[in-house]
Amino acid sequence: MSDAATTAKILWRGARMKCPHCGEGRLFKSYLKRDDACPHCGESFDGLDADDGPAWLTIGLVAHIVVPLLIFLERGELMPYWQEAGILMLVTIVSALIFLPISKGFFVAALWLINRKPA
Repeated sequence: MSDAATTAKILWRGARMKCPHCGEGRLFKSYLKRDDACPHCGESFDGLDADDGPAWLTIGLVAHIVVPLLIFLERGELMPYWQEAGILMLVTIVSALIFLPISKGFFVAALWLINRKPA
C-alpha cells in the first residue's frame, strides 16, 4: 500500500463504495454485486464476502431513524393510523435501500483491511 492509508480512511472508502486500496475504482458492478477486482488499480476482491453483516448494520441504522419517527407521529396524534403506517413503511423501505449498499461497502472494506498482506 503506497500511501499507508489509515483504518478510518479505508473504511470510509468502502462506505463510499470505492476500492479500499486506491479509493478510485468502484467496489460494485451493480446495486449489490461486488466487482471481482478494482477497475482502476486491479486489486482483487475475491474472498471478501460480507454475508449477513451489511443486513445487520442496515437494520440497526434504519431502526434509529424509524423508531424516533414512530414515537413522534404517535405522540402528536397528527394523522390517522393508515397515514402513519404509510409514512413509516416508505421511510423504512427507502432508508434500507439507501443504507444497504453503503453498509456492504463498509463491510467489504473491513474484510479487505483484515485480510490484506503487510507491505
